[in-house]
Amino acid sequence: MPRVVDRLSRWARQSFTFLPALSRANAVKPAAGPDDQLIYRLRRWPKLPSASMTTDITRTLSVMSTRPVNRRWILNNSSLRAHEVDTMLRRLVEQGAVDVTDASKFQPRRTAA
Repeated sequence: MPRVVDRLSRWARQSFTFLPALSRANAVKPAAGPDDQLIYRLRRWPKLPSASMTTDITRTLSVMSTRPVNRRWILNNSSLRAHEVDTMLRRLVEQGAVDVTDASKFQPRRTAA
């Protein structure tokens, strides 16, 4: 019986995409950099080398096609390393495959006190 439980547990960890995000939730996060102010939204599917089309990149591109994300979100919700994220984003911008918005231009809302 323990083997069945182990197999089910392993399958659950591999099958659900939110589990890696939960396991990294308590990780120490780097301070926000200037790149974290840029928001990316996929306009069209990019042309990337087949070696670069990993599961994490495909999953990230899929999310970027439905909603805008920033560099920090990609780092926290995928297992991509910083240099892989930077390379991917640079290629997307060079191809014109993403809309880039600078969030630092937006003023935070002020509420009446």
